[in-house]
Amino acid sequence: CALAAVLLMIPEPTHAVFYQKHYAVKQYQGKDVLCDPYVVQEDDYVTRLLKQRGDISHRDFPRFLRIFKHINPDVTDVDLIYPKERILIPLRVLAPGTLAGQESGEVTIPVVTITDLPEALKRYSEKYRVRYGDWVSRLISERFGDYGTQAYKRGIKLFQRLNPEITDLDEIQAGMQVRLPDPDVRNQGWYEALFRESEPEEREMHKSEAVPVQIGSGPEAARAEAGEAESSEPSPSVALPVQWFEDLSVFAKAAEILGAELLDSGQYYFPRPVRGDFRLDLSRTPVLAFENGLRFLFTKRRWLSPSEQMVIQQHWKNLEVMFVQGEPELSALLEDLISALNPEGYKKRMSFKDRGVSIVLRGQFIYNSPGSGLKVCLNILSKPEMRTPQPICDYLSRHHIRIREWVEKENMSGWLLDEAGNQDAPEKLPEVDPQEPARLVRVITKRLGYRYYENVEVSFPYAGFQVKATTNLLSMGDKAEMLVDYGSLKGDAVKAIEDTGFKILKIEGRREVKLLLRDLAEALPITYDRDPMFWAADRPRIYNTSIEIPGYLVSASQQDGGPRLLLTPTKPAGALLQYLQGEGVSVMRIRQ
Repeated sequence: CALAAVLLMIPEPTHAVFYQKHYAVKQYQGKDVLCDPYVVQEDDYVTRLLKQRGDISHRDFPRFLRIFKHINPDVTDVDLIYPKERILIPLRVLAPGTLAGQESGEVTIPVVTITDLPEALKRYSEKYRVRYGDWVSRLISERFGDYGTQAYKRGIKLFQRLNPEITDLDEIQAGMQVRLPDPDVRNQGWYEALFRESEPEEREMHKSEAVPVQIGSGPEAARAEAGEAESSEPSPSVALPVQWFEDLSVFAKAAEILGAELLDSGQYYFPRPVRGDFRLDLSRTPVLAFENGLRFLFTKRRWLSPSEQMVIQQHWKNLEVMFVQGEPELSALLEDLISALNPEGYKKRMSFKDRGVSIVLRGQFIYNSPGSGLKVCLNILSKPEMRTPQPICDYLSRHHIRIREWVEKENMSGWLLDEAGNQDAPEKLPEVDPQEPARLVRVITKRLGYRYYENVEVSFPYAGFQVKATTNLLSMGDKAEMLVDYGSLKGDAVKAIEDTGFKILKIEGRREVKLLLRDLAEALPITYDRDPMFWAADRPRIYNTSIEIPGYLVSASQQDGGPRLLLTPTKPAGALLQYLQGEGVSVMRIRQ
């Protein structure tokens, strides 16, 4: 059958293979039967195939034949099968829910085989003294089948492996001692794996066989599991909503930002006792008028004498005159106006805590909005991309803080508008118990995009025998795999596997989260930060909002921009979860 395989990097003399084997699940008399799709080879016959495979044939061979005939209706004579014919070999009856995906009719079972290959091959070979007239092709064809068949080609490869000192198969001489492979080697579970690297994968699949899945690296594997479609064309950038204004004066900008009326055209006449009315030219001395009655008049010092100021202030009681040199810089003008409008002035920093999360708000101007009970955090930005993400704006608004961001470009300026929400915060935050290390490791590795396999069958050499055990396997891609054991492998088994060069991550007993992460970071390419701090916007930190969340942020150290997992004992507000989701951070709550 077609297998998807990734060969493990283990030094000789050990040979180890990890692969996913795909099986079909068929119905027989109302029960699920696990079946192995198989392509018939040269010299195969049904009774040999059936007797060497599966639990059913071992326990009840007549029943096995009945099931075989039922699931292979195209095979009319069990004594007559043909090379390249596709059949299903029944292995065992499954109870409902035994294997993931069982109800779909297709299941995948991971397998690890570690063999002391030279010794294993020697046990399935015999010493032979070359006679006059012998040649390798004849010796192999007598044991493995006709010249040119797949069985023959494999037999040649086995001969070369058993006799590495023979570099030219045409140069064997009478009297030489060689090792000839035993045809029974084909019945061993590790036999197929010997040729997986050198033979092209069978492309034509049995109609009931699952499509093989190549074990991939981190985030690519995670996207494949999620069913994400990849596009060869880059996704277009989304234009951020901005209410633009063109060619505004600095006073017009200040009026727009602070909600004032700008008087910058026409003339005002103020009566005075002598010398006639005083004429105020608003085009030269603009005025900002606020709803609360405050007015600010901007002028150069020499344009308005003290006596003229008094005349104006007699009629405009809440007028403040501000002297400027030419057109002021916007931030400087706002600083003067906000300080004059608010008795408390403004701040550049404020902080609060919410559900254990520390929020620090930094801005150019943080001040009380008159009459609204809100605080305003105002920033002047150079480009829209520096904006505060909408979920953070929504979150702060629930704490009576309004984020206002103005963009200043060369010939244009304007407000950054609210974005329409396009993500939903998780309805329920998933939880993980730190006293369940197996689940915690599975969650961490899968969320980081690695492949984690539970209950993997491992076959390894011990004391001259192949021993089987069940454990867990972690695949990090690029032929990097390791076993993860929670105490099921004991003493000599661990040493026997490690002696082959296969790495085992042992996690025994209940562990604190920080100790478990430390062990994982020593064994895997991951990093973790305690009580991570997130900077909300893509701009300098001096005017940025930070969110510090208790817990641990776990990242794959070799994947820039890859998935991240936050393990936290608290439950952040929904808007913060939405923000983290947009940043590629999944969140799990550590159960207390």
